Amino acid sequence: MKKHLLLAATFLLILTGINGCKKQSSDQLKTNLFGRWTTVSIEATPAAIVLPGDYYDFKEGEDDIVEVRRNGNTQSGTYAPVVGNDLYITLAGITYTCQITTITDTKLEFTAKAGNSTEKISLKR
Repeated sequence: MKKHLLLAATFLLILTGINGCKKQSSDQLKTNLFGRWTTVSIEATPAAIVLPGDYYDFKEGEDDIVEVRRNGNTQSGTYAPVVGNDLYITLAGITYTCQITTITDTKLEFTAKAGNSTEKISLKR
């Protein structure tokens, strides 16, 4: 009986530790995203136009709001960082599954997929 209790307690501790690490990882990614990023380029088919002043602004707070200005049009949506370098962005009812390839203090690059559409987005601060 003691073996079973010890085994169950050990399993719960390991599971709790793994979940704690995942939470820290997505929280760290969220912290790194906060702020306004200027759009440098968008690689897409058909070609995307980047106008001066286009940006992604990841707002700090519980609502996880992202404001995006593309082609001079501004819209708000939500974002959700997940474990690793994955990110979900929802704009105008469309959810983009994003894989971050680069994130530093001054550079953010990710590939966004929605349906048959794929865009490689490059941003800077």
